[in-house]
Amino acid sequence: MRLPKEKISVEMVFRSLYYVAKSVERGENPDIVTSKVQRAKLLGLVKAIRKRHRETQQIREQIWEAVPLS
Repeated sequence: MRLPKEKISVEMVFRSLYYVAKSVERGENPDIVTSKVQRAKLLGLVKAIRKRHRETQQIREQIWEAVPLS
């Protein structure tokens, strides 16, 4: 699943690098990208959709709703 870049929490990505460092310290060689994608929800890497975001989206849909021409 592909997400827009603005849905990714940069702060949480950096925070999750701690776990990568611990894996390397234990002698493991993790694939960083794959492990982050597999654990994205657990690590909180994807921002949740907030109530205000849903409300804003509904307003946009109402404004740009197709208007019948006849």
